[in-house]
Amino acid sequence: MYDQIIEVLSFLGAIGDYSYLDRLGNAIDEASILEALRDAVRAYYTNCLNRPPCVEYDREKGLGIKCPQLKPEDLEKETSYITMNLSKASRIEIIKMSREIALKAYARIGDIREKGLCRIGE
Repeated sequence: MYDQIIEVLSFLGAIGDYSYLDRLGNAIDEASILEALRDAVRAYYTNCLNRPPCVEYDREKGLGIKCPQLKPEDLEKETSYITMNLSKASRIEIIKMSREIALKAYARIGDIREKGLCRIGE
């Protein structure tokens, strides 16, 4: 459904940045959801584009999480799809969608940490 957005949110949670997930999970209107998603995508780009593929997670142990390899055009399409769906949704559907995306992302954090674990500098 929103697999790449969920991947971005899960990755951010895996590196310890839950702010976007929390904002999305608490969103009650279209503007709040879109703002949280745009900010999350921006944070993904900041951490992953033109940078080493291993983003720091645990400095003391020298561990990081590998960046998901996502295409910017695919993220843009998914964001546009979400925007279109939100514009047609009732308030209850909007809240349900925000909670569903946030919960799915939270549920994947453990998998992202397990499968994407890497050593900083490798």
